[in-house]
Amino acid sequence: MPVPVIVLNFGHSVLRSLEDYTQAASEIYRHYRAGNNVVAVTSAQGDQTDVLMAEARRVGPEGIAKNLPELIQLGERKSAALLSLALERIGAPAFVRQARDLGLTAKGPHTEAELVDMDVDQLKLDLKNHDVVVMPGYVGIGDNDRPSLLGDGGADLTALFVAHKLGAQALLLKDVDGVYEADPNISDSTPERYEQISWAEARKRADVLVSPKALKFAEDHQQSFQIGTPGIPLYTTIGAETGSIGKAPKPKKLRIAMMGCGVVGGGVYRRVAACADRFEIAKIMIRDTQKYLDQGYKAEELTTDFDDLLASKPDIFIDVSGPIEPALSYTKEMLSRGVHVVSANKQAIAAGGQALLDFAKDNNTQLLFSSAAGGGMPVLEMCKRESGRIVRVEALLNGTTNYMLDEICSGRTYAEALKEAQDKGFAEADPSGDVNGSDAGAKIRLVALLGFGEEITLEDIPRDTIENFVPPKDIQGSIKRISTAWRHAAGFDTALQLKDLSMNNFIAQAAGEEAHAIFYFDDGDSYKIRGKGAGRWPTTESVMADMYDVSAEYFDLNA
Repeated sequence: MPVPVIVLNFGHSVLRSLEDYTQAASEIYRHYRAGNNVVAVTSAQGDQTDVLMAEARRVGPEGIAKNLPELIQLGERKSAALLSLALERIGAPAFVRQARDLGLTAKGPHTEAELVDMDVDQLKLDLKNHDVVVMPGYVGIGDNDRPSLLGDGGADLTALFVAHKLGAQALLLKDVDGVYEADPNISDSTPERYEQISWAEARKRADVLVSPKALKFAEDHQQSFQIGTPGIPLYTTIGAETGSIGKAPKPKKLRIAMMGCGVVGGGVYRRVAACADRFEIAKIMIRDTQKYLDQGYKAEELTTDFDDLLASKPDIFIDVSGPIEPALSYTKEMLSRGVHVVSANKQAIAAGGQALLDFAKDNNTQLLFSSAAGGGMPVLEMCKRESGRIVRVEALLNGTTNYMLDEICSGRTYAEALKEAQDKGFAEADPSGDVNGSDAGAKIRLVALLGFGEEITLEDIPRDTIENFVPPKDIQGSIKRISTAWRHAAGFDTALQLKDLSMNNFIAQAAGEEAHAIFYFDDGDSYKIRGKGAGRWPTTESVMADMYDVSAEYFDLNA
């Protein structure tokens, strides 16, 4: 089946600081886990273009220098590299491509050029192999194979041009969530917002947001696109017609109660602090308050008593603890009180099973647990989206053991590989769940439940252990421990098996803590996804994506 593609352009107004690249990576990940391949087009960070222009004026000739594009393009290229690094940290697959790599050719003056062509097949191949492609905007390849600049708003134009060539949706991300009758950032009143606006009207209302050159390109090609801001799923569509205007809803700040604050919990804590306009920590339940006070946490945030979590009146309860109990009981208590739950606790969710999902539905609450399996690889989102047509899933569902197996097969002992995995934060102090297969087994149960509608127990899953694993001397490709769930004529089965896979196998190509999965469908089609299956930031990002899904239901027209 063809994978939908979305082209996102991150304008300089949303890339003002290094922290903004983390937010931009989150935006890309949310679109990726929704089932899209993503092309991310970057503008230079903040005022970097102005800084480079000033440097050019100090050392260069008067007028428009021939070599100016060589310098100015560095701002966009640096921005693309920073965004790809932010994506790599959270485990999202990303590949950087330059204008020359993609045959993005331009004609005309070297500082006001027009895009004329690109290598569509190359970009499609890159998306097939990497899912997310990051590229700098504002620059094309002109005469004599030299870079040419596209003029003001050139990154907008790049995004629209690429989307047009791919037949894809385009979303231009700015510091406002659409087109308003007046700039909401400087207006004394509360201007109203367009749900839809024509290209012609946008030239009057949105020429600061979108360059006239980009608007003209869109109108000439009858191309609709959207304007929005990262993290808010509300957009203005710019196209053939102008619709009505109205007051724009604003996101409500949601209160967070969290149980556990280890590797992942600490990551969530930092990300919530960086998203203070959307979330705030109400209370964190841990075992030892002094330990966290010593780390700089606030005393009023910490408790050892679940009743304090309830008393903090949270909107969302985040479970980043480990054991089934008391987590499962606490999850039910929160759901019964109308509190949404975001859980990374695969054991508790698997134990709760379909009855827990039904309990959340009966209480009109959301129970989200993307982070419970796959880390940064959205395997459970795929299960939910394609349930009913999946006949087989093959996946690496434990990034820790994948990392350890790679290290052991490279010459390290089991003990050395385990210690390194623990030092990197992939494995817990007690690694038994990872090595004996019970961790992956809980994730297989979630795949069975969401992808096949099957409830199974851990005992139903044959599991190979990697404890004290010694690799065979005649490895043919790559040793992986594969989680498999499949429906067949006689029923339904699962397994967790050590296999020596050919390097031509997509699963075998996952290195270290990376995770790969293949979904097979009843029509003979298949679909591959990838990400990092272990580590603080990939799992944190899955938690944050679930939180944003909850937040999407809380917008206030009276804010």
